[in-house]
Amino acid sequence: MAKKKKKQRNKNKTPQSTETRDLGGQPIIEENGRFFRLPDLQEVILGTRHLFKRFNSVHENYFHRKMLSKDEKKNALRYLAGQKLNFLAEATGKNKSCTMSFENLAGIPRGSSGFGIFDLNKVDRETELMRCLRYCKEYASLLWDCLVNDIPATSKRMDKYRAGLDKLIEYWGME
Repeated sequence: MAKKKKKQRNKNKTPQSTETRDLGGQPIIEENGRFFRLPDLQEVILGTRHLFKRFNSVHENYFHRKMLSKDEKKNALRYLAGQKLNFLAEATGKNKSCTMSFENLAGIPRGSSGFGIFDLNKVDRETELMRCLRYCKEYASLLWDCLVNDIPATSKRMDKYRAGLDKLIEYWGME
């Protein structure tokens, strides 16, 4: 019987060029070293594999455009107060989701064997969130829309949004 020839591997392969990448069906425009998506003219960042929007939330966009305040310190404080409220909403599962999970809503940690063990951190965060929204009740719906549901505040309601963020700063004693 004749032996089969073994395929010899080339150990000294040269790395392939990654100059050309498939960026999907959206045309990208480069202007002054910045990249923009053509359909909605949103600024994007080229990652190693994907395109990312530069600002992922309305609140983050307001912070970077200094629409929360012209003063740097006040702008940063309002941003942090909004991020804290957003974190509490995320931690309690109050954010928008396309699928419902009873375990997440009830506070049952993943992997529990169903003995009724509840996640006390979720309960604590939920009471903190409710107290916080109760403290700034006249601005609560606007803050919820902008920070959790990611709906932009109109120019008429922007002053109320800033006042609501100031109420959050006052509630948490961040000054």
